[in-house]
Amino acid sequence: MMRRIYGLLSSVKLAMGLLIAILISCVVGVTIFRGERAWELIFNSLWFNGLLVLLVLNVAFCFFGRIWGRKVTLISLGMILFHLSFVTILVGIVYNSFFYFRGTIRLTESETLPNADPMSYDVINHGRFFDLSRLKGNTTLIKMHRGYKVDGTDKRAGYEIEVGEGIFKKQDIIYVTHHLEYRGFKYFNDKEGYSLLIILYDKLGRELYGGHVPLQSFKQKDETYLYSTGTKEEGPGGLAYPQDPVKPLFGLQATYEPSKFTERAGDTIFTVWPLVVPDEHKAETLPDHGAGQKPDAPDPHANMKKEDMAAAHSDGKKTGTVATEKPLAEGKVPIGKKIRVGDYYLEAREVRYWVAMSVRYDPGQPIVLASLWIGLGGMVITFIGRIRRSRI
Repeated sequence: MMRRIYGLLSSVKLAMGLLIAILISCVVGVTIFRGERAWELIFNSLWFNGLLVLLVLNVAFCFFGRIWGRKVTLISLGMILFHLSFVTILVGIVYNSFFYFRGTIRLTESETLPNADPMSYDVINHGRFFDLSRLKGNTTLIKMHRGYKVDGTDKRAGYEIEVGEGIFKKQDIIYVTHHLEYRGFKYFNDKEGYSLLIILYDKLGRELYGGHVPLQSFKQKDETYLYSTGTKEEGPGGLAYPQDPVKPLFGLQATYEPSKFTERAGDTIFTVWPLVVPDEHKAETLPDHGAGQKPDAPDPHANMKKEDMAAAHSDGKKTGTVATEKPLAEGKVPIGKKIRVGDYYLEAREVRYWVAMSVRYDPGQPIVLASLWIGLGGMVITFIGRIRRSRI
């Protein structure tokens, strides 16, 4: 039985079959499915990693079975190291695919998010056996530094962040050529943008709601940028405001015009539309004002006029949940000034930066890098061995 297993694992035909199967899987993964779907169906699957493990065993049995018991020379030592590096590279790749982590975490200045909470990430991918509890503590964006310089060299932007928990926190400024590493997790800078702290008041000036609204930057034909709510895919647009978990009152588009002289100053253009609620959701949404709200959260609908409420739930042309008909209100005010919207007031109180960082964990990377050095060493030893033999 053991002889048959050995014969199967050391078979060259098995090696050819495995290589063809892996090659076809890779081609399908980069041409048909692509992206997250390819990782889900192929590269993170047990069957694909099983093929890699089987290939590792096959290579090991094929090579080391043939040299076992032979005299070790300088040339054969180099070949052993080279093939050993090949095997360990595959081991590192398989190990990494099971335990890797990729995430994009986005924070506004002074904001802290728990690292182990999947909701803290815009995008998250990880290996089949990765445990989120490995992500310890929190990540805080202390400040974004524009025009950050290192030894006189302009790095464009530096992100001052703090990662970890308790006495094991680590703080650093990351930029395009410098990252922060904490317990094997690497933080890389990705992109940044403006964020407006928008406050909702009732007609008596009492604060009902407040929250940071991240803005996207849209390049214009004259090479300038428009900073507005919306998405990169659909362009400038509105969002439901207030945001979850508070029930929205209307659709809001906020556009920021930075001051040319003072950082974080400038004007805000507010455009407010009635909110569109799909017919199938009206029956369950309108009567229940408390659903989905925090127990102590003020109900912003409480002061809303009946006609505004009707307008807020009217149908019409829409982009997502925001109607594109005549606005309820619109206007341009400096940062820190209020604009009236029916019985409410809106204010962009301050400007901060939001920052998106890429978080990566590749436990197999050191194995692969060390294996490459071993392989290079094996090639050098083999080369020296052949030179010495040619001179004999």
